[in-house]
Amino acid sequence: MSSAPRRLDRRPSRSTPVVLLALVLLASGLLGVWLLGTLLIDGAWPTAAQGRIDSIGGLRLDSTPMLVSAGVLAVLGLIMLLAALLPGASSRSRVLAGEVPGQTVVSHRDLARRVTLRVERVDGVHSARTTISGRRLTVLARTVVDDADSVLTAAREAAEQSVAELRPTTAFRTRVRIQRKN
Repeated sequence: MSSAPRRLDRRPSRSTPVVLLALVLLASGLLGVWLLGTLLIDGAWPTAAQGRIDSIGGLRLDSTPMLVSAGVLAVLGLIMLLAALLPGASSRSRVLAGEVPGQTVVSHRDLARRVTLRVERVDGVHSARTTISGRRLTVLARTVVDDADSVLTAAREAAEQSVAELRPTTAFRTRVRIQRKN
Protein backbone atom coordinates (compact mmCIF):
# COMPACT_ATOMS: atom_id res chain seq x y z
CA MET A 1 0.00 0.00 0.00
CA SER A 2 1.34 3.42 -0.91
CA SER A 3 1.90 5.99 1.80
CA ALA A 4 1.58 8.91 -0.60
CA PRO A 5 -1.73 10.77 -0.28
CA ARG A 6 -4.12 10.83 -3.21
CA ARG A 7 -3.93 13.88 -5.40
CA LEU A 8 -6.78 16.28 -4.92
CA ASP A 9 -6.75 17.39 -8.55
CA ARG A 10 -6.94 13.85 -9.94
CA ARG A 11 -8.57 13.10 -13.23
CA PRO A 12 -11.67 10.88 -13.09
CA SER A 13 -11.77 7.55 -14.88
CA ARG A 14 -13.90 7.09 -17.91
CA SER A 15 -17.03 5.11 -17.20
CA THR A 16 -18.61 5.46 -20.66
CA PRO A 17 -16.58 2.62 -22.24
CA VAL A 18 -17.48 0.35 -19.35
CA VAL A 19 -21.18 1.15 -19.68
CA LEU A 20 -21.10 0.59 -23.45
CA LEU A 21 -19.31 -2.72 -23.05
CA ALA A 22 -21.77 -3.80 -20.35
CA LEU A 23 -24.75 -2.96 -22.58
CA VAL A 24 -23.29 -4.85 -25.55
CA LEU A 25 -22.52 -7.88 -23.39
CA LEU A 26 -25.97 -7.75 -21.78
CA ALA A 27 -27.72 -7.59 -25.15
CA SER A 28 -25.66 -10.42 -26.62
CA GLY A 29 -26.16 -12.50 -23.47
CA LEU A 30 -29.93 -12.01 -23.56
CA LEU A 31 -29.98 -12.95 -27.24
CA GLY A 32 -27.97 -16.09 -26.50
CA VAL A 33 -30.25 -17.06 -23.59
CA TRP A 34 -33.31 -16.59 -25.81
CA LEU A 35 -31.84 -18.66 -28.66
CA LEU A 36 -30.52 -21.48 -26.50
CA GLY A 37 -33.57 -21.50 -24.24
CA THR A 38 -35.87 -21.89 -27.24
CA LEU A 39 -33.61 -24.62 -28.66
CA LEU A 40 -33.66 -26.55 -25.37
CA ILE A 41 -37.40 -26.18 -24.75
CA ASP A 42 -38.79 -26.62 -28.29
CA GLY A 43 -35.95 -28.64 -29.79
CA ALA A 44 -35.58 -26.16 -32.69
CA TRP A 45 -34.28 -22.68 -33.27
CA PRO A 46 -36.84 -19.85 -33.00
CA THR A 47 -38.67 -19.26 -36.26
CA ALA A 48 -37.82 -15.54 -36.17
CA ALA A 49 -34.10 -16.36 -36.12
CA GLN A 50 -34.08 -19.54 -38.24
CA GLY A 51 -33.09 -17.85 -41.53
CA ARG A 52 -30.37 -15.74 -39.94
CA ILE A 53 -28.88 -18.69 -38.04
CA ASP A 54 -28.82 -20.81 -41.20
CA SER A 55 -27.08 -18.05 -43.20
CA ILE A 56 -24.50 -17.42 -40.45
CA GLY A 57 -23.94 -21.15 -40.00
CA GLY A 58 -23.19 -21.52 -43.71
CA LEU A 59 -20.42 -18.89 -43.69
CA ARG A 60 -16.76 -19.87 -43.60
CA LEU A 61 -14.39 -18.12 -41.21
CA ASP A 62 -12.35 -16.75 -44.13
CA SER A 63 -15.37 -15.25 -45.90
CA THR A 64 -15.60 -11.51 -46.42
CA PRO A 65 -18.57 -10.86 -44.07
CA MET A 66 -16.84 -12.71 -41.21
CA LEU A 67 -13.55 -10.86 -41.75
CA VAL A 68 -15.30 -7.48 -41.93
CA SER A 69 -17.29 -8.12 -38.76
CA ALA A 70 -14.14 -9.32 -36.95
CA GLY A 71 -12.30 -6.17 -38.06
CA VAL A 72 -15.13 -3.90 -36.92
CA LEU A 73 -15.27 -5.62 -33.53
CA ALA A 74 -11.49 -5.33 -33.14
CA VAL A 75 -11.53 -1.60 -33.95
CA LEU A 76 -14.43 -0.97 -31.53
CA GLY A 77 -12.60 -2.93 -28.85
CA LEU A 78 -9.43 -0.88 -29.33
CA ILE A 79 -11.37 2.39 -29.24
CA MET A 80 -13.12 1.37 -26.02
CA LEU A 81 -9.82 0.21 -24.50
CA LEU A 82 -8.12 3.53 -25.31
CA ALA A 83 -11.09 5.48 -23.96
CA ALA A 84 -10.93 3.47 -20.74
CA LEU A 85 -7.18 3.95 -20.31
CA LEU A 86 -7.09 7.69 -20.97
CA PRO A 87 -8.33 9.62 -17.94
CA GLY A 88 -11.19 12.08 -18.19
CA ALA A 89 -10.93 15.83 -17.94
CA SER A 90 -10.18 17.21 -14.51
CA SER A 91 -12.98 19.05 -12.76
CA ARG A 92 -10.63 20.79 -10.31
CA SER A 93 -7.66 23.12 -10.52
CA ARG A 94 -4.75 23.52 -8.14
CA VAL A 95 -4.55 26.98 -6.59
CA LEU A 96 -2.41 28.89 -4.09
CA ALA A 97 0.66 26.83 -4.98
CA GLY A 98 3.85 27.65 -3.11
CA GLU A 99 2.61 29.35 0.05
CA VAL A 100 0.44 26.68 1.62
CA PRO A 101 2.05 23.29 2.28
CA GLY A 102 0.19 20.45 0.58
CA GLN A 103 -2.38 20.90 -2.11
CA THR A 104 -5.22 23.34 -2.40
CA VAL A 105 -7.75 22.81 -5.15
CA VAL A 106 -10.95 24.47 -6.24
CA SER A 107 -13.62 22.89 -8.40
CA HIS A 108 -14.28 24.49 -11.76
CA ARG A 109 -17.90 25.02 -10.75
CA ASP A 110 -16.86 26.99 -7.66
CA LEU A 111 -14.31 28.99 -9.65
CA ALA A 112 -16.99 29.84 -12.22
CA ARG A 113 -19.37 30.87 -9.44
CA ARG A 114 -16.67 33.11 -7.92
CA VAL A 115 -15.99 34.83 -11.25
CA THR A 116 -19.72 35.22 -11.93
CA LEU A 117 -20.32 36.90 -8.58
CA ARG A 118 -17.36 39.22 -9.07
CA VAL A 119 -18.46 40.24 -12.57
CA GLU A 120 -22.04 40.80 -11.43
CA ARG A 121 -20.76 43.42 -8.96
CA VAL A 122 -19.39 45.54 -11.81
CA ASP A 123 -21.39 48.71 -12.45
CA GLY A 124 -23.60 48.27 -15.49
CA VAL A 125 -23.66 44.45 -15.45
CA HIS A 126 -27.18 43.14 -15.05
CA SER A 127 -26.28 39.44 -14.87
CA ALA A 128 -23.41 37.13 -15.83
CA ARG A 129 -22.79 33.51 -16.70
CA THR A 130 -19.39 31.81 -16.55
CA THR A 131 -18.35 28.52 -18.10
CA ILE A 132 -15.03 26.69 -17.89
CA SER A 133 -13.99 24.23 -20.55
CA GLY A 134 -10.43 23.00 -20.46
CA ARG A 135 -8.23 26.03 -19.87
CA ARG A 136 -10.71 28.56 -21.25
CA LEU A 137 -12.87 30.62 -18.91
CA THR A 138 -15.75 32.27 -20.79
CA VAL A 139 -17.86 34.99 -19.20
CA LEU A 140 -21.07 36.32 -20.76
CA ALA A 141 -22.13 39.56 -19.07
CA ARG A 142 -25.51 41.10 -19.82
CA THR A 143 -25.94 44.84 -19.57
CA VAL A 144 -28.58 47.49 -20.16
CA VAL A 145 -26.02 50.29 -20.44
CA ASP A 146 -25.56 51.99 -23.82
CA ASP A 147 -21.76 52.27 -23.41
CA ALA A 148 -20.92 48.55 -23.45
CA ASP A 149 -17.18 49.10 -24.02
CA SER A 150 -16.57 50.47 -20.55
CA VAL A 151 -18.64 47.67 -19.02
CA LEU A 152 -16.68 45.11 -21.06
CA THR A 153 -13.36 46.49 -19.84
CA ALA A 154 -14.47 46.53 -16.20
CA ALA A 155 -15.95 43.03 -16.46
CA ARG A 156 -12.75 41.67 -18.03
CA GLU A 157 -10.64 43.23 -15.27
CA ALA A 158 -12.95 41.80 -12.59
CA ALA A 159 -12.84 38.31 -14.09
CA GLU A 160 -9.06 38.30 -14.50
CA GLN A 161 -8.54 39.68 -10.99
CA SER A 162 -10.85 37.07 -9.50
CA VAL A 163 -8.83 34.27 -11.11
CA ALA A 164 -5.48 35.92 -10.38
CA GLU A 165 -6.24 36.11 -6.64
CA LEU A 166 -6.36 32.32 -6.49
CA ARG A 167 -3.09 31.92 -8.44
CA PRO A 168 -3.97 28.69 -10.28
CA THR A 169 -1.03 26.54 -11.39
CA THR A 170 -2.48 26.27 -14.91
CA ALA A 171 -3.33 29.62 -16.41
CA PHE A 172 -6.84 30.19 -17.73
CA ARG A 173 -7.46 32.11 -20.94
CA THR A 174 -10.22 34.51 -19.99
CA ARG A 175 -12.75 35.55 -22.60
CA VAL A 176 -15.40 38.10 -21.67
CA ARG A 177 -18.32 38.97 -23.91
CA ILE A 178 -21.03 41.57 -23.45
CA GLN A 179 -24.63 41.05 -24.45
CA ARG A 180 -26.87 44.09 -24.64
CA LYS A 181 -30.16 43.44 -22.84
CA ASN A 182 -33.20 45.52 -23.76
